[in-house]
Amino acid sequence: MRAASDPELLSFAGQVLERHGALVEVQDDRFLGLVPARLARLLELPEEIQLGGEGPPIVYGSPLLDRLISLATGEIPVVYGRLEVPYLKKAGFEQLLEQDVSFPEAKVRVAGRADARTTYMVLVCRYVALSDERKEGLVQVGVHEGTGACIQSLEELWSEFQPEFFLPGKVPPHFPVHPAVAVSSALQAARQVVELELSAFLESMRRRLRRDVDNTREYYEALRKEMEESLGHPLLTEGQRREREGKIEDLPQEMARKIEDLRQKYQIQVNITGCAALRFLVPAALVMVEIMYRKLRRTLPVTWNPITRHLDPLVCESCHVSLRRVYLGAEDGEVRLLCSDCGRRR
Repeated sequence: MRAASDPELLSFAGQVLERHGALVEVQDDRFLGLVPARLARLLELPEEIQLGGEGPPIVYGSPLLDRLISLATGEIPVVYGRLEVPYLKKAGFEQLLEQDVSFPEAKVRVAGRADARTTYMVLVCRYVALSDERKEGLVQVGVHEGTGACIQSLEELWSEFQPEFFLPGKVPPHFPVHPAVAVSSALQAARQVVELELSAFLESMRRRLRRDVDNTREYYEALRKEMEESLGHPLLTEGQRREREGKIEDLPQEMARKIEDLRQKYQIQVNITGCAALRFLVPAALVMVEIMYRKLRRTLPVTWNPITRHLDPLVCESCHVSLRRVYLGAEDGEVRLLCSDCGRRR
């Protein structure tokens, strides 16, 4: 007798297949589907399928369900939404330029302002730190999707603005199709956050390593002294004496191997992966800033963020780190935005 499919699992299977390009028609306790060839090969299914009813059942523990779960969890889930803000700043950007984003090597002025809509991402990342112990957790970081600039506190503040989430298929076209720059920047920022989160754990591992290394050295030093003293034993034969002297000579290498084993034991490997993303469409004020550097001029947009109520940082055009203190360089007759490290190398 064929087992009946679980209705929730059947619904889950249909959603996963539809998300990956299949055409699904639901009929009571079953559904019919047309599956793209690549997806059919991945799931080990025919291109025309019936799941439930007279077809293969979807039940817990079935190989097909395992393959569907792997497919569903292999991608980062993404939620799209819109944040409404109470107002957009109209003036006073000159003071913010000195407070939020400064240009110590140039003269700057506000050349204009316009209303705009921009997109931000909050990336949720999971970290796993492996050493003699294991520690894991979640961190969140916010970035501007257009520039990849890291926006501090965005991950804490967005929920205060009563977000409206878009239904699948109803997402407006304002979001970048391939936000690779934003994701890369968010992962880099997440690594810095994780280092702070793990500071006590890292120090604990270093402390244990130092303790075990010190104990190992003390052990081998005591062993060397004991073996050297035993060389004077009157009943020791010449052959035993040479054997013991050889062992004494090998002690430093043996100790070095033990210490290296301890270093490997306490070596810390940290893996960080994105596990969810929230992408928001946000009204913002776009401030046009004119930069005068040497004999060169450049006008660039700077975003006033209504969520943080500050100007967003800029990004180094050499190493892509986020900047609030912007140094400048000249290249091919154009002004370049640089961090302090890249500025020293110019």
